[in-house]
Formats: sequence, C-alpha cells, structure tokens
Amino acid sequence: MRQKIRRGILAYSAILFPISFIFLSPYVIIISAMTGIINGSAIIFALLLLFSIVGSRLYCGWLCPGGSIQDMAANANNRPWYGRFKILTKYIIWVIWFSFIIFLWVKNSPLKINFFYGFNVEIMGVIVYFTVVSLIYFFALATGKRGMCHSICWMAPFMVIGEKVADFLHNPRFRLKADTEACVSCGKCSKRCPMSIDIQKMVQSGNMDNTECIFCLECVDSCPKKAINCGISRLNKTQ
Repeated sequence: MRQKIRRGILAYSAILFPISFIFLSPYVIIISAMTGIINGSAIIFALLLLFSIVGSRLYCGWLCPGGSIQDMAANANNRPWYGRFKILTKYIIWVIWFSFIIFLWVKNSPLKINFFYGFNVEIMGVIVYFTVVSLIYFFALATGKRGMCHSICWMAPFMVIGEKVADFLHNPRFRLKADTEACVSCGKCSKRCPMSIDIQKMVQSGNMDNTECIFCLECVDSCPKKAINCGISRLNKTQ
C-alpha cells in the first residue's frame, strides 16, 4: 500500500511539473541572479537543503517530478544503471553552477526577492520545459534506472550536503536500519531498488548509509523477513 501511495504522489508531481518547473529550474536561478534577484527556485533549493538535514533524500523518492519521469522510462529500460563506478559528474557540475550563482549574487547586490520571477508562459519557456523533460527521459532510457539521478541531477547535491551536515553535527535524520541476522540473502531488496544500489550487501555489512539512496522504501516493503526498517536516528559511530 505504501508503494502505491508513493507512486501515486510521484505521478501527480509529474502532472504538476509544467507548473512547478519554474521553481525547480537552475537556469531560472541564473537568469534571475543576473538581474540581482533571488527567485523561487533558489528559495526552494535552500529549503530542500534544510529539509534534508532531518528528512534526508525523501524528496527524491517521493516528490521529485524528474524521478517520476525516470521511473516511467524504466518501463522501457529496467536495467540497473550502467555507471557502477562512483561518478562525480553531478557534483562537478553543481560546484561550477553554484560558484557562478554566488558570483552573480555578489556582483549584483543588493539583492531583491521575487518568488515568482520568470513565472510566465512564453514559447521559449515551453521549449525549455520540453527540452528538459526529454533530456531526463531519454537519458534514463539510455543509461538505465534513474541514470540522471546518478550523474547530472542538479538538486541531489543539496540534499547530500544536508545529510552530511546532519551527520557532522550528530543530529538525527531519516535513515534505513538493518537487522543483519534476519537477512536470508534473497536479493529482493537490491532487485527492487530504483537506484541500482546493492542493498543486500549493505544489510549484511550493517551499514545502511549510502548517498545515492532516495529513501523510496522499496527495500523495506519488499523484504520478506523485515530485515530492513527505517526511522529518524543519529549516525552509528561504528559506521
């Protein structure tokens, strides 16, 4: 039942994406920063970072319209993501983009806040929207399950940073928990993971922290022995 609710929420987020797109766009942040404005996207991204200090990457697994689009692509290509190695592309892109934003804000200060800046319907906006949606869909179609999340997502780094901040400050946040002794190595958790993470290996090691985890809870709901649970807790110092 929980997964049906999650997928329903994700599907609805995809339906609303033409409206929410302007508030999730890194491009609009740049355009607004050029005119000395902090727009809605910048505010939403900051709120996601703050939320992740407690909620980790729940947004990615439950609300992200880009994730919903990739899950649709998985109906055509359900193979695990090709990039099995640790890829840093999204972090390199993020550092360059974020540094440029800071430069523009400093250059064009004092700044003004306009939450709805860029919220208009023009042909160029429609073209940009469908270009981004197509990129998300076809990238996942070509690379495997949630390929964009792994490699070029511009939002994930904010939430990963939030998780790291919580762990550094020893604050409790949402995380997975494992009962190693209950695991029977059936592999269902790894097979169901939309991020192609080897969940079974994590359970057997007792370390359930992984920056690529989007907390969709597919592994929790698919485990026949209930060896995986979730909740808000502090980082285990032995990990």
